Amino acid sequence: MLYGDKGKVNMNNFKNFFAKANKLPLIINLIIALILAQIAPYNSNDISNFGLRFLYWASICSVSWFAWVIINSWLENKLKWPYFFVGALVTFLMTIPLTAYIIILTTFVFNHTLSPQFMTIFWVEVIATSLCIYVLIYVIVANLTKTDQTKDNTTPNPHFLKNTKGKLLYIKAEDHYLRIVTSHQNKLILYKLSDAIHQLNTSDIEGMPIHRSYWVTKFAIKNHVKDGRKNLLQLINEEQLPISTTYIKQLKSKAYI
Repeated sequence: MLYGDKGKVNMNNFKNFFAKANKLPLIINLIIALILAQIAPYNSNDISNFGLRFLYWASICSVSWFAWVIINSWLENKLKWPYFFVGALVTFLMTIPLTAYIIILTTFVFNHTLSPQFMTIFWVEVIATSLCIYVLIYVIVANLTKTDQTKDNTTPNPHFLKNTKGKLLYIKAEDHYLRIVTSHQNKLILYKLSDAIHQLNTSDIEGMPIHRSYWVTKFAIKNHVKDGRKNLLQLINEEQLPISTTYIKQLKSKAYI
């Protein structure tokens, strides 16, 4: 029953969830209305016809949603509070037109005359119910978006390193094969160097090519060695790899050497 449209919030993911939800308000309202029509709370089971009971709750859900959106859009640029409190205030204000609508609808449908005392008590019940639903939705969405953030911030591990132990030092192309050298292993697999580099570029492993046949991690580099006119890269495992002159500037600009 409680949905936001958009809002300036401390928790942007919560705002984004509601922004997405509002693209399907009809479906959301229909689902909630079906549930409420089935369980028939607040004596709505006096409406014996399920179809009419569904329409009764669908109209209430729609009013609450529209009221939420209008009030939220009015307050979003006026308050700089954390979103939990902004949403709670919007929910509280939403209960005013919602309660008035329910009372008018109930009077019309059930032909009941309601006393001011009853209407006040009923409004308090609507406030309590609405705030409970709001808090429940807030907690659920907060946990969902936290999980999504964790997934989004997790970079994929290169597939070709599956079942490889130790920290990657370098990879080397050997015909149609790829040699993988780590702090604990040295193995050969059937794999293209270009495909492996593509995977490394989208991972957390920091490194770069130093030769048309080599890609080295920054972690593995010990220092730059000159052997006559040859440029060599000495690694922490004491191996020395050739550096193409085209990569010297890149290695220096990235502070690899």
